[in-house]
Amino acid sequence: MTTPARRSAFSLMIATLNTPHILLWCDGQQLDSTPFLKLRQKLQAYLRGELKSESNLLRFFDAFCDWKDDQPEEDSLNYRIVQLTLGALYSATEALFDPECDDTELLTGAVAELYDEMDALGGETSDLRHYWQSLNSELDSLLSDTASRPLPAAYFRWLSEADASLFGLAE
Repeated sequence: MTTPARRSAFSLMIATLNTPHILLWCDGQQLDSTPFLKLRQKLQAYLRGELKSESNLLRFFDAFCDWKDDQPEEDSLNYRIVQLTLGALYSATEALFDPECDDTELLTGAVAELYDEMDALGGETSDLRHYWQSLNSELDSLLSDTASRPLPAAYFRWLSEADASLFGLAE
């Protein structure tokens, strides 16, 4: 079992890389993405060790949860990617405060299911699957299973340098 900080970093990677899908969704639905973006920002600051207040982080988490629960449902691939992304950000925060929270297998399975759905729709996902594998390998090289807060600056640099979502959408 990995540490809460390592599990949080994994989930945050998914949420951060897929932010373009959230922005696209919010734009199409005429929704404010602020609760998502604020929690992501506060969580990164917390994992860096810059934000010390758990209660501050949890305040943004509560606002995000309320916002997340109000999202309209839709039967589309992008909606399922949005749900994965929202779930990843939720898990990234929850992993820090609930030692039982380990959604890494669930999130990994959801990514694989979305790639399978893309294949079924006639898309080509071999490059995306390779990208996903390389991201996981790089994450493993940046963070050990015993990683704790604050996470190394190299993790955040690497995260900010990624140029596409797990599904090929660029900002």
